Amino acid sequence: MGLARLDQLAQEYPLKVTYMSYYLRPDIPPEGHIRKLKAGEKAGDPLTGHIGDVADAAGLIMRRARITPNTRMAFEASEYAKDMGCFEDFHRACYRALWEDGLDLGQLSVLQQLGEKVGLDSQEMKSVLNTSQYTAQTKKQYEEAISMGINGIPSFIIDGYFFSGAQPYETFKRVVEMMKGYKRSRLA
Repeated sequence: MGLARLDQLAQEYPLKVTYMSYYLRPDIPPEGHIRKLKAGEKAGDPLTGHIGDVADAAGLIMRRARITPNTRMAFEASEYAKDMGCFEDFHRACYRALWEDGLDLGQLSVLQQLGEKVGLDSQEMKSVLNTSQYTAQTKKQYEEAISMGINGIPSFIIDGYFFSGAQPYETFKRVVEMMKGYKRSRLA
C-alpha cells in the first residue's frame, strides 16, 4: 500500500525514495509459518476490514496468504536487484507474487523466477544469495529502522518526519506540504 501512495505522490512532487529492509516478523522460521485462517476464510480470498478497504481504495489486490514467509532472502534479493538497477520492478513483482498470487517469498526458486521476469540472471541471484553477500547489509538496515523507532510496516520518513501505517493519500500530501513550508521558513 505504501508503494501505491508513493506512486501517487510522485505525480505531484519530486521524490527521492530510499527503501530499507525491515523484518516485520524476524521470528518466522526459514520455512515460513502456515497461517491459521478464521472460520469461513480461505487462502486467496480478498482481504477484508480496514486493510482490505485501504487496498481497494488504492486500487490494489490483496488476498489472504496461506503462509507468512521468512523474508530475509527476499530482502537480500531486493538488494541484489538494487545493485543490478532493477529494484523497482523486482519490488513490485514481489508484491504481486505475495499479495495477488499467494507465492512464498521465502523460497529461492520463487525469487529466481521473479528476478528472471524483471531481467535478472537467476543463477547469479542464486549464487549471490547462497553466499549471504547481502545479509549484513539488510541486518544493518533493520537495526537502523529499529533505532529510528520503526516497529511496523509500511513506515515512512519524509525529511525527518516519521509516520507509519496504511495512511490515506491526504496524510502523505499534508506531510509533504508541511515539510515544504518548514524548509521555506528555515530559509527565510
